[in-house]
Amino acid sequence: MTDAEPVVEVVAHDPAWSQRFRLEQRLLSEALPTALSVEHFGSTSIPGLAAKPIIDIMAVVPEVDAVVTDLRPLEELGYVYRPMAFPEDHDHLFFAKDTAGVRSHHLHVFGVTSLVPEANRVLRAYLAATPDAARRYEAAKRRAAELHPDSRAQYGAAKEEVMTHLSAEARMWSQSKKRQSEKGW
Repeated sequence: MTDAEPVVEVVAHDPAWSQRFRLEQRLLSEALPTALSVEHFGSTSIPGLAAKPIIDIMAVVPEVDAVVTDLRPLEELGYVYRPMAFPEDHDHLFFAKDTAGVRSHHLHVFGVTSLVPEANRVLRAYLAATPDAARRYEAAKRRAAELHPDSRAQYGAAKEEVMTHLSAEARMWSQSKKRQSEKGW
């Protein structure tokens, strides 16, 4: 990457993202043999949604401390542990991976008791099922990237309000679907 290239860039959806995830999922399943799940989430997991071309992966493990105790399997795959990424959440580990000098993957490892994975699953399902919500999110991402091409932190903060609204909508949508299912609709 040259100095002129942005750190944050939102690009059109690439169908190869799901293939890149499946390859990484196999590798991570071996590196994290106790993982209860290894899932694709975030914008690259939503068909048709523009995104930063970084594959977001979520793994749920029985104990996050066991992962930190031996980082070698993840390091061998190119993942770098970022211990201060989520200092307020002791049940959330974050790893970044670069491919050919460019950020390519983010790995979020959660303990089994964390509520975050389910919230991520609900948001993923909602955005995939609700084109209007996906378009609002895409517009917010594009605006944030235009305003803050050189700062991942500022990019994230710029889309936070829309994310908060979409997460709330996703929770209500999920609860409504559960009630309908319980009633047999």
